[in-house]
Amino acid sequence: MSADALLLTGTSVIGTPGANALGVAGGRIVAIGRRSDVLRRMPSGIRTVDVPGGVLSPGLIDSHCHVEDAAMDSYTVALITAETIDDALHAVAAFADGRPGDAWIRGRTWNPLLQLRERRAPTRRELDDAAGGRPVLLPEAHGASASTAALLAAGIDPQGHDGRFDRAGLDHLLTVVPEWSDEDRRAQLLAAMRVLNRHGITSVVAGATTPRDLTLLRALADAGRSTARVAVMAMPSGSLNPDVTDNEWDRLLGTVPTHRDRWLSVRGVKLQIDGGMTLGTAWTRADYLSRPGYRGVTVTSPDILRARVAAAHAHGLPVGVHVVGDAAIDLALAVLGAGDGRAPDVLVHASLMTPDQITRAADTGVVIAAQIPFLWRNTPVIREHFGEAVTRRAIPFRDWVDVLGLDRVAAGTDHPVNDLNPFASLYAMSERRDESGAETGAAQRVTRAEAFALHTASGAAHMGESAYTGRLAEGRLADIAVFDRDPLTCPPAELLDTHVHLTVVGGRIVHDARTPVTR
Repeated sequence: MSADALLLTGTSVIGTPGANALGVAGGRIVAIGRRSDVLRRMPSGIRTVDVPGGVLSPGLIDSHCHVEDAAMDSYTVALITAETIDDALHAVAAFADGRPGDAWIRGRTWNPLLQLRERRAPTRRELDDAAGGRPVLLPEAHGASASTAALLAAGIDPQGHDGRFDRAGLDHLLTVVPEWSDEDRRAQLLAAMRVLNRHGITSVVAGATTPRDLTLLRALADAGRSTARVAVMAMPSGSLNPDVTDNEWDRLLGTVPTHRDRWLSVRGVKLQIDGGMTLGTAWTRADYLSRPGYRGVTVTSPDILRARVAAAHAHGLPVGVHVVGDAAIDLALAVLGAGDGRAPDVLVHASLMTPDQITRAADTGVVIAAQIPFLWRNTPVIREHFGEAVTRRAIPFRDWVDVLGLDRVAAGTDHPVNDLNPFASLYAMSERRDESGAETGAAQRVTRAEAFALHTASGAAHMGESAYTGRLAEGRLADIAVFDRDPLTCPPAELLDTHVHLTVVGGRIVHDARTPVTR
């Protein structure tokens, strides 16, 4: 785990034709080339790590991931593989078994409306039975299901309540769930970074970070324990939709730390306008095909959003706004931009962005953080909501890259809403096919090189780290992943089977598939 001098060798180095080795010292890349040439430039006594057949790559960057939820196996019930209501209830019951009668049963983010055969979430009474009367909270991306005991703990009369909550209800319920201890939370955050490292990810933009998690991430970084570089989208109030006065919002903005280093920074303040494309809650200009007269939901007003954004800008903080539908994007483009020396504001998701909006975005200076995995498993549902034409131009990476350029677009996964696998993202962006192999809008394909850049150099630009990460070059930080194949040239289907041999962050080996690394 030390950052001592390393010589990494494989078959090739992405970005340097003819090279098969990298020299690392002091946490930075000091030489790239043929093994013999690199070895001559390195000090004696270096550690040599040979990976036969390995392709040395820049570390991958996920530009929107809820990293804090990436390693919760021991703390929450996993529902992502549930296919029926019974599957979900059995998982809740098994997790609850043996726990105290008043223990909270918490789930990891899932999407019952899409993944379960019944196309619904468990009811309050079903959760009561499965958990033996314990308080249960099963969060979704923008909603939740809860048991009777959970409602009572939140001061909600369960009479006539089915246990279903929207995003605001979820935020309220989270205020009554007992917090993890600092020791548990540090362990969760460190384990989450390890999960990223196993996928070759060396940097991440955390999609919505509470003040407490930001404090703990700062302590881990200061103690030299972080194994991934983190830029956070901060929630100063602890909620995605801050229900506070203007004065309190201004005070909270003053608590957001502006100090940044190579391990931790604040990319912006996170806000939200609408719901989700797959959930059928994106705010759109036209009626849903599936529901005439319905145009989705909005969780804020133009006046409130404008005031929140203006206050953040006054503190020198950029803003990242959750927007999915074209009507939501219209509102965001009216209030966001770039200027005054701060980093540009961010449209997070922007899944249903239209060509005229992309042109407007080019003028405002905003950047895009988007996630192709929403099309991976959910294309039929999206088509049902919006029709074939809208579905085929959804998540328009081709148009974004052509109009905005690679430095103003970055790719991510939105894990745990979607799978963390970055190679599935590369495949879906460059092939525009879903997991069944069906084509999902060929006109929006990007090249394999562009898809790779969107998870490397573009991610570095999004984080404000272009001079340090995202490419392999002498003098840059030694953030490196070693794959078993070249993601730029392998056959498309092979991308999905890519194996990560090794991950190095700041010159430290943080993942070694050959010899498990412990701390």
